[in-house]
Amino acid sequence: MRSRWRCWRRSESDVFRVARWAIPVPKRGASMNATSPHAFNFALGKPANQSSVSQWSSSQITEVDASVATNGDTTSSRFFHTDNETSPWWQVDLGEDIVIEKLRLFNRREYAHRFRKFSILISPTGAPNSWLSIFSKNDNATFGGDDDHPYEAKFGGKLLARFVRIRKDDPGYLHFRECEVLGYKPDPEESALLRDQMAQTKQRLLAEKAAATQRLIEGRTGHITYIDSRAVFVDTNKYSTSLVKALDGGGYEDAERKIVKEVLLSKDRVLEIGTAVGMVSMTAAGVVCPSSVLTYDANPAIVADARRNFDANGMGEISANVGVMRNRSRWLNDETEIDFFVSRDFWASRLFVKPGDSDIASVVRVPLVCLEDKIADHQANVIICDIEGGEADLLNGADLSSIRLILIEIHYWAVGREKIDGMINYLISQGFSINFYYTSRNIVLLDRNL
Repeated sequence: MRSRWRCWRRSESDVFRVARWAIPVPKRGASMNATSPHAFNFALGKPANQSSVSQWSSSQITEVDASVATNGDTTSSRFFHTDNETSPWWQVDLGEDIVIEKLRLFNRREYAHRFRKFSILISPTGAPNSWLSIFSKNDNATFGGDDDHPYEAKFGGKLLARFVRIRKDDPGYLHFRECEVLGYKPDPEESALLRDQMAQTKQRLLAEKAAATQRLIEGRTGHITYIDSRAVFVDTNKYSTSLVKALDGGGYEDAERKIVKEVLLSKDRVLEIGTAVGMVSMTAAGVVCPSSVLTYDANPAIVADARRNFDANGMGEISANVGVMRNRSRWLNDETEIDFFVSRDFWASRLFVKPGDSDIASVVRVPLVCLEDKIADHQANVIICDIEGGEADLLNGADLSSIRLILIEIHYWAVGREKIDGMINYLISQGFSINFYYTSRNIVLLDRNL
């Protein structure tokens, strides 16, 4: 199984893996500190809080509802319940600095599937800018529920904190029954050393983030916006007004991003065709690790922008490439390049133009790349495709024998319904089914069991 620490991500919230800032300290004193086998639950009976309440909360006072998860009862069916939010959270005040070794979460028995992706954050003070993320569960696996087994997160290194927060990393309600924070109370010398070293580490991480932000801006006109807590540069000199508005509003590729968060598995390997600024690429990488994402776009300028976005968010291992995909059945041995028409709105750049199209700003020659070769090279089992009509010729007739899931944005306006229908019919003939739970308007999800 792939370690959850294999990859890391960095964002506006200063998200880093523990291995980057775990601190070596002198051996704990035997008289003051419990050893790991006897670690104490320091959350027991401690004050808690949460981001909101709802009609299903046990109290309309956040502190009272949140305290359900620190009452020590792991057998009860009681739970706290936030409102429907973008990133709801629950937190506990341990009352003093504690070295945290592991954390156990007891999920709600009903609707356990709502609580699958989350992060664990710690803070010495609980202040807004003091939180560090030390753990993220990015997969879609449900825990608890009928079997009642808790989810256990173990931490490497020495993690000193007074406040612990659980943040749901996708929109919805947050609810669980109990949180146990296991660790030991350090002696004063160890506590002071850890506190100083962690403060220094926090400053170093902030400096690294500032440097990454500067690299993202350097040499361009525009500003940084944040989508799903990831930094994206908005080039106001190159991007159209409508595109700037979509990026700044946070709704850019919103439907695709939501589906990717829901359907990808941590073991998947993703081939994306149509990188754009890289938002869907980064969303996928947040589930499967950056090195498991291979992405292509025909626009060299936008690939360069995407690479800078990847680097700024700690996802430089995403492989971003320039090229136009063609499947093997349509391959011409003597053809190595093709014209690509770059629109003033990069999201409308395409392989095809019609008489009278007035949005084309330039034409570039780009290399042709064989779809099946890249599937094999990357061992991909998921395809994400948004190429302004090019999907019809690319997927119709392709060898997709290793692919379990395809997410496509379809474009009737570019190639007509007949060609799109032909592609869909071919995919169905290959054993794919349209997943209508996620399919809507021009976004289509097809899947099959392999």
